[in-house]
Amino acid sequence: MLVNPRTGPIKGGVVLLPKRFVIDKPVLHAAQGIANTGFAVSVPDLSKHPVDIDNVTVDELVNAVYAAKEAARDLRKTLGGGKKVGVVGAWLGGTVALLASDDEFDASVVVCPFVRLPVADDVIVRQPLDVVRKARAPILAVFGELDSDVPIEDVRELERALSASPSDDESYTYPGVAHAFFDNEEGNAEYREAAERDLWMRIDRFFAQRMF
Repeated sequence: MLVNPRTGPIKGGVVLLPKRFVIDKPVLHAAQGIANTGFAVSVPDLSKHPVDIDNVTVDELVNAVYAAKEAARDLRKTLGGGKKVGVVGAWLGGTVALLASDDEFDASVVVCPFVRLPVADDVIVRQPLDVVRKARAPILAVFGELDSDVPIEDVRELERALSASPSDDESYTYPGVAHAFFDNEEGNAEYREAAERDLWMRIDRFFAQRMF
């Protein structure tokens, strides 16, 4: 699915990776929000059913990484003119963005990604930390301080990997918020509007600095 800006020229492209691998209402809302800042947004449908870190398979991860890179290549062809293409992913989508960070993208934003995979194979699917150390594009990694799904030890290890990377990376941990702080779904008690607004401003600033 491709979402274009409603007005004005297209600055570049962004591949938005669904957090549960399926295109749902929050993903569509996020795609339109990114498009409104001037980017053409490609949203690949990574699965026929929602997936989370507890039931994802190696094959699903492999297919999702392939789909993310293919979406980037297709978006470059569509845009033409040498425009840059970034990627945004949260949760499992953010993990896929990390796994794809060694190729195709000019900037990567990952929000509360799972840093360690319960299923992995050094040949078929490497651990995200191993890929990040060789990432081609700069990465912005964002976390919540109270995230019970991503241990703070994993956050710190990713931060060390980003610091050692040759790319111009950034990381930020929002104080006092949990895993779903940015997700304005009905009934989500973890949602924090102020943190979500700040997150989108942070993403806009990161792309403005890395994509032009």
